[in-house]
Amino acid sequence: MTSHRHSSGGVPAADANNNNDNNNNHDDDDVNHSSSSSPPTIHWAIIGLGDVCTIKSGPAFYKSRGATLSAVMRRTPGKAREWIDENVRKGNFPKDVTENIRGFESVEGLMEWALQGGGRGGSGDDMDMDVDMAIYVATPPGAHLEVVRRIVSSIRGRREFARDDDRDSDGRRHRRRRRHPIKAVYVEKPVGRCAWETRAIIDELLSEDIAFYPAYVSRAHERTQVVRALLGKEKVCGDRVTSVEYVMKGRSFARGLEGEGGLPWRLDAARSGGGLIMDMGCHVLNRMDYLFGPIVDVYSTVSRKGASASSTMANDNNNGGDEECHPLVEDYVSASAIIGPSDWSVIPSEGATVECVWDFVPSTTTTTTTDERDEFIVRGPEGSLRMGGMGAGLPIEVLDADGNVAKVVEFDPPEHSAQPLIQAVTNELRGVEMTTTKSKEEDGGDCDDELVRSPARADDAIRTSEVLDAILNSYYGGRHDEFWTRSDTWPGLQGKVT
Repeated sequence: MTSHRHSSGGVPAADANNNNDNNNNHDDDDVNHSSSSSPPTIHWAIIGLGDVCTIKSGPAFYKSRGATLSAVMRRTPGKAREWIDENVRKGNFPKDVTENIRGFESVEGLMEWALQGGGRGGSGDDMDMDVDMAIYVATPPGAHLEVVRRIVSSIRGRREFARDDDRDSDGRRHRRRRRHPIKAVYVEKPVGRCAWETRAIIDELLSEDIAFYPAYVSRAHERTQVVRALLGKEKVCGDRVTSVEYVMKGRSFARGLEGEGGLPWRLDAARSGGGLIMDMGCHVLNRMDYLFGPIVDVYSTVSRKGASASSTMANDNNNGGDEECHPLVEDYVSASAIIGPSDWSVIPSEGATVECVWDFVPSTTTTTTTDERDEFIVRGPEGSLRMGGMGAGLPIEVLDADGNVAKVVEFDPPEHSAQPLIQAVTNELRGVEMTTTKSKEEDGGDCDDELVRSPARADDAIRTSEVLDAILNSYYGGRHDEFWTRSDTWPGLQGKVT
C-alpha cells in the first residue's frame, strides 16, 4: 500500500468542467470581456446570515480573487450590523473588510441600494451603473422561492419606474435598454423544498437574464476532482463503474440540531422540505450525478423510526414544551436506483446499481459515536474506491480487485469549504480564463489551475431535487404541492409507509 498527500490542481480545468454544456446559465456574451480590459470585480451580497455564513461560505466572498463582500441582509432589526461586528470580534473577517460591508433588514432595502450601483458606492437612480453584483441566498430552503421572487420583483419594479421617468418633454417614452447590475444569484442547496420549487426559482431568475448557481460545493472540491481523475484517467476501477454504495448512520455530521430553542429548521418540512436527507443527502446524490450520470428508477423505503407512527407531536417548535418529542419528518431512508445514460459521466456508468441508506434515528443511551458511519464506495471490475461521503478533507482509499488497499490519497481540507465553488462562480462571471482555490492573501507563489467554470449548474440542481422527491414521495403522499402544510395526510405518519 502506498500513501501520499495530494497537491492542489489534480485535474486540468478542461476535464474538471466536462459537465453537460447544455446547462449554460446565460449567454456567452454576458461573461466574455474584452482581453484589453481588466475583468470586473464581482460585488457579493448575502441574504440570510445563518451558521453556514460564518466559516463555510461567508469569508470566501472576500477571499476569492475578483470578489468582494459588499452587503449582508438579516430581517431582524440591527442583526445584520451585529453579525458584521461579531465576525470581526471572532476574527472571521478583518476590520478593513467589514468597514465596506453594508447591513440591511429587508430584501427590498438591499435591492434598492444594489440597483443604484451600491456595490461601487453609487447613489443614482439609474440601473445603467457599471457594476457587477451577485447575491447569495443563504436562508433555510423554505424561504428561497420567496426571496428570489422579491429580488426579481425589485428589478421589475425599478424598470417600470425607469420607463415612466424616461420621457421627453412631449411625454413620449424613449426606447433605451436599461441593464440591472445583478449578474447572478447563488442559492444554498438543495435550492427548493421540492423539484417544482427548484424549477420555479430557476425560471424566475432566468426570466430576468440572471444566472443561477446552486451551492453544491462538493463538486468543486479538490477531492471530487481527484476522484474524477482516479476513475476516468487512471481507471483504478477498470473501464466502467458497476455499483455505487453510500451509508450514513448518525446525526453528529449534521449542523444546527442543538441550541435553537425549539424544532431545528433542518427537521421542519416547512423550512427544509423534509428530514436531514434534504440537508445532507442532497450533497451525495448531486455528486453521484456529477461523477456517473443521472439517478433513475428509484425505489425507496422511508420511515420515522425515532417515534411511533401514532405520535401526536405538533410541528410547531415542539409545542413549546419540555416533553421529549420527535419531529414529524422521516429519519430513516433506504433507496435503490440505477445510473441512467448521460454525456457527462467521467467513466461509463450506465446501468450501475445505486444503494443508499441514511439512518438519522436519534441516538439511544447505548449508542456511541463509534456506531456512526459515513462511507461512499464505488466499484468496478478491477477495483474500487472507498471514502467518506461528507467532508472535503477525508482520504480516498484505492482498493484492488481483491479488496486490498493499494493506495491512500490524503487531502488538506479548504479553510472555507464553499470557497472552491465560490471562486469558480466568480471566475465564470468575470469571464477570466483561469481560477484557483488559493486566497488573495496567498498570491505570490505558483498557483495550480482549478475550475474555469462552475461545475454546479441549473440542470443538475433540478435532477437532484427530482431524485429527492422520488425517494420521499411515499412518505409525504407526493411532493407536487405544498405538502408541508398538510402533515395530517402524510402516509408516513399514518403507518402506511414502512
